[in-house]
Amino acid sequence: MPKRASRVNQTLTNYAQGLGQDRRSALADFIAPPVTTGVASGQFKRFSDKNAFQVCETDRAVGGPARRIEFDADDPTFNCRPQALEIGIDDHERELAGEVDPLGLEQAKVDTVVTNAALSHEFKVFGLIAAGVSAVGAKGVWSDPDVDPIAELDEQIEAIAVATGMMPNRMVFGIGAWRVFRNHPKVIARQPGAAQIGISTDQGAKMLLNPGIEIRVGVLSRDTKKFGAAKNAVNIVGAEVYLFYGSQSPTTYDPSFAKTFTSDPARCRLRSWTPGVRPRGVHRTSPLAPASPFRPLPCPRPQPQTYCRRP
Repeated sequence: MPKRASRVNQTLTNYAQGLGQDRRSALADFIAPPVTTGVASGQFKRFSDKNAFQVCETDRAVGGPARRIEFDADDPTFNCRPQALEIGIDDHERELAGEVDPLGLEQAKVDTVVTNAALSHEFKVFGLIAAGVSAVGAKGVWSDPDVDPIAELDEQIEAIAVATGMMPNRMVFGIGAWRVFRNHPKVIARQPGAAQIGISTDQGAKMLLNPGIEIRVGVLSRDTKKFGAAKNAVNIVGAEVYLFYGSQSPTTYDPSFAKTFTSDPARCRLRSWTPGVRPRGVHRTSPLAPASPFRPLPCPRPQPQTYCRRP
């Protein structure tokens, strides 16, 4: 629908943005945080990993020139593709709702749109990352009581720190992986009283090589069956654990593992219009989460184009 045929509903836009901020269980922005580019497409600097590991000779003669640091970089492009969802309000729905709370009906519809948008974005981001980054071999068999999950995670934290020069500061558990981790006998043995009260994410973090790491648990699920078939809900993150570095203030240049480029800092604008045919009164969010690459991987490019950075 062209912009001239619709109008921005600021009241519902504010409501939709508030809903989006309340979707605490969504982890797409945690693992691939949004970065505002201000434009829909363009170029950005991609610096080589070797830049951060060069040891330079800093001595100079009195009055002599400083040694110039060399940088290896290229200029890939990004393209923020448009994203949108819409939902309709039939005239009869308005009649059923009556005049008591007409805004409540619209807010309920917006809630549905925002919820579906968050779920769809989560699925796309984790799907792309799972396709582009292979799991570490022979690790994570935590069903074995003799395997120490803490020792394995510490080993990977050290490996990433050595490979990147940065301590990984974030970790995502699928809810199934978190259940196995917190109930593992070797994890419980490290935390006195855990057998009776369980282990929180903060307590789990403090047992690791980086005790300040932030742990999030993915709880969102999707239905693998379409309408008309019996529901089959599966956890989006799955039985996976993602260990990575993420900047608190991501930019187009920082070395975060993954990020999502967006041309619009609001990321959600709700437009309303009345089509010329029934059903009438459609609400649409546009754009929901336009995104584009940060660091390409040899993997498919489903939307959104969130690209992840290998250590």
